[in-house]
Amino acid sequence: MYNYFMLIGYVVNDIELKEVADGKKVVKLRLAVKREFQNMDGGYDTDFINISVWEYLAEHAVNYLKKGARVAVKGRICPKKETKNDVSVITNELYADRLIFLGETGTKEFDAEASKSKEE
Repeated sequence: MYNYFMLIGYVVNDIELKEVADGKKVVKLRLAVKREFQNMDGGYDTDFINISVWEYLAEHAVNYLKKGARVAVKGRICPKKETKNDVSVITNELYADRLIFLGETGTKEFDAEASKSKEE
């Protein structure tokens, strides 16, 4: 089994580092990802996708990304069960494992797994 996604898009929101109750750092990215095929009108639709970036990667996202920046994100999809109005709903959250900043001056790549091995 393999749980994986890869997206390349533009950052839609301003980057803000937050801390959750247990002290972990998180950044919520919203990416605009253009579809590769044309719609019925001959244009290209854009999907807006929310991604959570945690700890080490979140710190780098704050340092290197800004609204309008182009970035590649590799990560995993995590189902999350929520109850709204007494109805259970399962949604999918996207968690980044790797960020590749595709800037005008070159690329920078950060990997969550690589940071864990440095800390140990």
